[in-house]
Amino acid sequence: MAVITISKEYGTHSNELAKNLAEKLGYDQVGKGLLADIARELNISENEAEVFSKASSSRVLRFVDKYTCSIVQKVVDREHGCLDDDNYYNVTKKLVEDLYNEGNVVILGWGGQCILKGKDNVLHVRLTKDMGLKVREVMEKQKLDEDAARKYVENEENDLKAYIKQYYKEDWNDARLYDLVIDMGKNTVDQAVQAICDNVKGKGYMD
Repeated sequence: MAVITISKEYGTHSNELAKNLAEKLGYDQVGKGLLADIARELNISENEAEVFSKASSSRVLRFVDKYTCSIVQKVVDREHGCLDDDNYYNVTKKLVEDLYNEGNVVILGWGGQCILKGKDNVLHVRLTKDMGLKVREVMEKQKLDEDAARKYVENEENDLKAYIKQYYKEDWNDARLYDLVIDMGKNTVDQAVQAICDNVKGKGYMD
């Protein structure tokens, strides 16, 4: 039984990699789909739950919603619950820990490298890519100039960094959070999948 967490920089083909890895190992794969479970547990909409995953840009919005929600609930019953950082953290942590207890799962994102830090039979993987490559790819795909493309990549990654900092008080770039770092500028998805499988097998995590 094993659990693999994947933390990814922008443009590292993480969704394709996680899907192919899960298929190769015969594991379940959990990524953005966890959002529905979080929303259900908190009794809020998926759109509201997604606001919390974009920590760097949503502090004011979350504060306003929490404040107005407390007032509205004094007058009428609200279909959904109030947005709350602590509740969001606790629910996410519980769901990821439940996945760990079930085993044989690939978890893409959600701070899995922090929640399951130090747990047995877990391989924490980080996917990286040279900034220059990421910028050039965005320039080509979105027809942006270099400055705009760089800003786009930085904005995408700032949300990921802020999420880990806000909820787990960890540095997203801290190498100590990961067992295996793969440069996706130098490896194909298939090569990365094989490297992860080799590590899982080498650590004796295979059933």
